[in-house]
Amino acid sequence: MHYIIMDLEWNNAYSRTSQKFINEIIEIGAVKLDEKLNVAGTFSQLVKPVISNKLRARIKDLTHITNDEIRAGKPFADVIEELKNWAGNDCIFMTWGDTDIRTMLTNFKIFLNKNSIDFIEKYADLQKYCQRFIDMKDLSQAGLSYAAECLNIDPEQFPHHRALDDSRLSAECFKKVFNSDILFEDTVLCDGDFYSRLVFKPFYITDKNDPLIDKGIFNCYCDMCGAKVTVMKDWKYGNQSFRGDFYCENCNREFRVALRIKKNYDYLDVKRRYFEKIRAKALTQSGQQDE
Repeated sequence: MHYIIMDLEWNNAYSRTSQKFINEIIEIGAVKLDEKLNVAGTFSQLVKPVISNKLRARIKDLTHITNDEIRAGKPFADVIEELKNWAGNDCIFMTWGDTDIRTMLTNFKIFLNKNSIDFIEKYADLQKYCQRFIDMKDLSQAGLSYAAECLNIDPEQFPHHRALDDSRLSAECFKKVFNSDILFEDTVLCDGDFYSRLVFKPFYITDKNDPLIDKGIFNCYCDMCGAKVTVMKDWKYGNQSFRGDFYCENCNREFRVALRIKKNYDYLDVKRRYFEKIRAKALTQSGQQDE
């Protein structure tokens, strides 16, 4: 068993054929670790772009890769064949987050006319794995440098935003928290379901009658006393949320509810928020005057 920690650099280029921007890979770097977590080899190769042979200024500033260097790179198909032969069999591929693996799949579709990365059989999201071992505080996702610092690794030892160097830093994080049982839990087979999940794009549900949702989700109760409430303004969709206004007689308060429903690959993510509109309603004008 070997562990392949891979990183990509890409240029966001406009494709006239697809009429959209594509993240075109310009560099692939990887580190191979053996079962004892010793470095068994490294891989680094610039990729000659097809869509655009000019790098965006931001990419040049981040990576310090020049236009002349990428023009002298190897074709994507050749680099992939070299990576495949270098990686060998019986290995787990890992990337920091799944953006790189998504980008590689997109490049496979465009340049190789393939709907899968045929030499990757097992995959683990290294970011997700490492987050099990660090204090995330208020972050939902840990950047590579932040995770390294949490694991007492100096990220400044590795130049940033070059594929091989980021792979090396990721490998150091992996070695610091290696646990075969937890890694087994986070490793997935790269089958049809894996690729369906990978290409799925989450979306917000905008139709109250969408068959994906249970209509009971729109039933509303007071968040303070739990009583049924009166509808003041029925649900309307806007700004990625359904919004409605309600009145609770028990609490004598009017409030607004925002309901955001997001469809992920295999589950619905429902977030409900309450907003005060009027903290207290006067019973009658005469009652106010009497006071």
